[in-house]
Amino acid sequence: MTVFDAIEPLPLHGVRVWLSSAVPNEATPEQKQSILRFVREFAELVFRADGHIIHGSHPSITPTLLAAAKAHVERGGRKDCLTLAVSRYWSKDPASVPVSEWRETCLVYETEEASGEGALLKSLEILRHWMSERCDAFVAAGGMWWNEMPGRAGVPLEAGLAMERGIPCFVLGGLGGAAKSYVERHPQLLRSLKNGLDDETNKRLALEEKIGTLVHEVTVQLARLPLVKGRVADGVTFRILALDGGGIKGAYTAGVLAALEQALGQPIAPHFDLIAGTSTGGILAIGLGMGMSARQMLDFYRTRGPVIFPVTSFHESLFRRVGHVVHPKYSQQALFDELEAAYFTKKSTPASSRIQKVWRVLGFRRSDEYVIKYLKDSCCRLVIPAYAASGAVHTFRTPHHPLLQADADTSAAEVALATAAAPTYFASAQVRNTLARSAYVDGGVWANNPAMAAIIEAVCYLGVPVDRIDVLSIGTTEEPFAISKLKRSGWVRWARKLITLLMNAQSQSALTHAQALVGKPRFLRIDSMTVPGTYALDGVKEVENLIALGQRAVAHDPQLLDQIKSRFLNGVHAIPWERG
Repeated sequence: MTVFDAIEPLPLHGVRVWLSSAVPNEATPEQKQSILRFVREFAELVFRADGHIIHGSHPSITPTLLAAAKAHVERGGRKDCLTLAVSRYWSKDPASVPVSEWRETCLVYETEEASGEGALLKSLEILRHWMSERCDAFVAAGGMWWNEMPGRAGVPLEAGLAMERGIPCFVLGGLGGAAKSYVERHPQLLRSLKNGLDDETNKRLALEEKIGTLVHEVTVQLARLPLVKGRVADGVTFRILALDGGGIKGAYTAGVLAALEQALGQPIAPHFDLIAGTSTGGILAIGLGMGMSARQMLDFYRTRGPVIFPVTSFHESLFRRVGHVVHPKYSQQALFDELEAAYFTKKSTPASSRIQKVWRVLGFRRSDEYVIKYLKDSCCRLVIPAYAASGAVHTFRTPHHPLLQADADTSAAEVALATAAAPTYFASAQVRNTLARSAYVDGGVWANNPAMAAIIEAVCYLGVPVDRIDVLSIGTTEEPFAISKLKRSGWVRWARKLITLLMNAQSQSALTHAQALVGKPRFLRIDSMTVPGTYALDGVKEVENLIALGQRAVAHDPQLLDQIKSRFLNGVHAIPWERG
């Protein structure tokens, strides 16, 4: 127990502190004890203030940080208080770097391993850049290599990256190590720390040896600085799951999600702060929000897909194709019935099927058949794109914003029907909210890839800083597409390809802009390239192949699973969203 246990720290809500520290080989017992004591007490105070520490997993410091994090979690704190970043250069050896053991206490992120000549130094560079891009402040104490090889000393290199980004820095040289030598050789750096303190105060802190003074003054100054712009859900990252449209090819997406649940032994939805889905992705997103597992959604495509997109005889198929010229190809009622049965809780004494049929023929729906679920009942925030028949884009959303409540009492099944009402395949969907009944068609006409819509929701309506967003985007397979053969074609040939062209173009645009906005390191895309013509939007005969393809996309890629486990399904549940 330290003296700081009796002090109520100033709030550091969401602040991410990059702690650059190591015990040098030449340290005296007293110096080693001082560095480790500072690390322990600083970490304890930051954790108690709802702040977060990022560290590069140095073996001389990591056990102390893990002990502090474990104590914090045992007192009821969240394990995302500590993030250990480690390069695959070292973590591929679990005997020396027990990543699985660390993950029981904190978050662990494994950065890419470099190859070829100088792999070690290149791997370290990748690791340091990852940390520099994910911190709001930098604190250095101790450090190695200054006496042996100054060019490899971590503290100066990491402080340089932090200062290049213009984030507040604190370099505490009084505890010895590379930080001390760095300050002594380069006193001018104290003018570049941008930590809100004057030169004299920074000079005093750089030489201070009293642990209590250092811990107190640094944390107090961190709390004074405006380090987090906007609101943050869990302090480390705001995790988004974005699910593309694609008709029955959503079976691929369901296969990916089910494989993740199986491989990691954890449900999907509780780990995400926001789930967005368009068309078939909207059906999946709403299902997850209504508490269904990924495996249940997979079974929905496997067993109910043939009902929604029925496989018929040759004559029936021919009749359907002819009718498709002037009418929607499939029954909207069949899709709605299956969505309703999947999402809603059936009452123990439903009306007989004959009575239900009579009511439906008359245009009524028995309200006592199911316990209806609405968007407000979702366990996570949802964003579901659709397009209003009146000629305007529309986003159905859970009531997670105080001024955007119109869809709160809209039936989950009706919203799913709206976002999946693909033109020519289904009739427009009639959706009733608290004010009126309106018609909608598939959200894929403007947001087949909903990643950008989800990012805009997070930044503009939830106030999340864009550098805190981490996106997992899952497609429904893709195939090569080019229009070179149509350059001199007329409207007949163009008409056959126009819809595909527009869907591909806007999906690629959304993907490119979303990656550019949040940065490629924060955007993870899962999709599979297929042979043209292999899978169709209504090709139910290929459901099993689609599921298997989705499962293989993740189950046979250990590095991809490591990323997903580190960034998304890391055992830290999203904080329950507040109804506006």
